[in-house]
Amino acid sequence: MTQRTARVWLFWLTMYLVVTVFFYSVSQLPDIRVAHGMVGYLVLIIAASRHGGRALSLTLVVLSYLALDWYFVPPRFTVLSATNLDWIVLLGFLVTGWMISERFATEQAARRIAEERTREVERLSRERLQLEREASTSRVLKEAYRLKNALLGSVAHDLRSPVATLSLLADPASGFEPDVALRRIGEEAMRLGEFIGTMQRFASEGGSALLMSRHHAPNDVIQTALKSWEAALTNRQVRVAAMDEALQVVCDLTLSVQVLGNLLQNAARYSAPTAPVDVFVHAADTTIDMIVADRGPGITGDVEKLFTPMRRYTRSSVESSSEASMGMGLNIARTFARAQRGDVLCRAREGGGSEFIFRLPRELPKVVQ
Repeated sequence: MTQRTARVWLFWLTMYLVVTVFFYSVSQLPDIRVAHGMVGYLVLIIAASRHGGRALSLTLVVLSYLALDWYFVPPRFTVLSATNLDWIVLLGFLVTGWMISERFATEQAARRIAEERTREVERLSRERLQLEREASTSRVLKEAYRLKNALLGSVAHDLRSPVATLSLLADPASGFEPDVALRRIGEEAMRLGEFIGTMQRFASEGGSALLMSRHHAPNDVIQTALKSWEAALTNRQVRVAAMDEALQVVCDLTLSVQVLGNLLQNAARYSAPTAPVDVFVHAADTTIDMIVADRGPGITGDVEKLFTPMRRYTRSSVESSSEASMGMGLNIARTFARAQRGDVLCRAREGGGSEFIFRLPRELPKVVQ
């Protein structure tokens, strides 16, 4: 056990003693109920789970269970003498505490995996750069690594959003109810795992054939992107227009969420804080467009330069040339879209602003036998 881990254990065991002594002092009050004790100990378990590991959480669950049985379940000041109904209450507390501990342990494990994968991607990126220098004269080799380059480079760029959302959900000051926060943490951890799995497939094989292309409703893709990029869109109004629920696109959900997330973040960055971002869907015969529209100042100059990596550009009246961004997000978005047989396009919005169009096919191309 490291010194830091020992300090964490000492702190939370001390907090457990403080809570237990408090309940001992009030256990004889006529209005005290087992529910009061359960709430108090559950709050302690949730708080400890955010800082300690699974072992600390489960230890507090067991100790809290024993304290509840001792102080609140008749006959008081005895253990393992509860009635059948009291056993149900105690068992419910034990299961709830265990589920809370496991959920936070899963979130912490996902965070550790993300950090390890980020370090691994940085190492792979350095190796890739060396390979590109050696193979700079080979056009075929350069094209083969183009998609892989963009996918690996996107990890450091795009993992910030789910990690920021996880941090927001796990922060008690954020105002989320514990059950809502735990459910959302589970969803974000699962999405993070899917994203890392996609990156692993491309890092190992480098081919778009490994995309997990399936039919998805555009509304599901949009809502998943809004949840996943919640931290980047804080205090920003995003209006989603009604759409036909029967519409389906063929896409890799993980990559499509990243594309929409980059477009949403781009729209929020280059429009006034009070200006809403609009999202709507347009269906054609063979494709479906998911459109992210803003009321920013629009784009001047060559629109295609927006999609050139590491090309400095400016959207007028929003930022000065010294504050212009070295663009990677839009290039990554287009690369991900084209890997799914789609595209990302840009056009002026009627009435002012810009529209970024994420175009995807409605069906997979038929294979000629």
